[in-house]
Amino acid sequence: LLKEPRHAVISRKDADSEEIYKVLKLIPDSDLFSSAAFGGKDLMFSDAATELIELPKITDSFLYLREDYHEAMHALKAGNPPAPDGKIEWCTISHAEQQKCDSLQIPRMECRRASSVDECIQKIMRKEADALAVDGGQV
Repeated sequence: LLKEPRHAVISRKDADSEEIYKVLKLIPDSDLFSSAAFGGKDLMFSDAATELIELPKITDSFLYLREDYHEAMHALKAGNPPAPDGKIEWCTISHAEQQKCDSLQIPRMECRRASSVDECIQKIMRKEADALAVDGGQV
């Protein structure tokens, strides 16, 4: 058994998680979970991932990431206003991840670059981004 959840998509508390899930499901799994074409590994999502699973509404970050991660996630739960004009601002943490995100060409998703997971979390807190994908150990 794993000591920590492997991966999670993190969004602002007031972001429409159902809409983010729907937009991500528009992308073929072969494009979403493969990084080979971008010269990297595990860009945006783990290359080993096979599907996205939408967790029940009652499963919040505390239940999913457990107590160890609750304080780090608490800041992301602060009340932020909805994303302007319905676009999802996705935060990436490397050049290759940015290339992959840009290549997905989802009309309602914009890709925003940061240098680290911490910087992406700061962007979410400053309302400059809406979501990012992280490994459970990165939070």
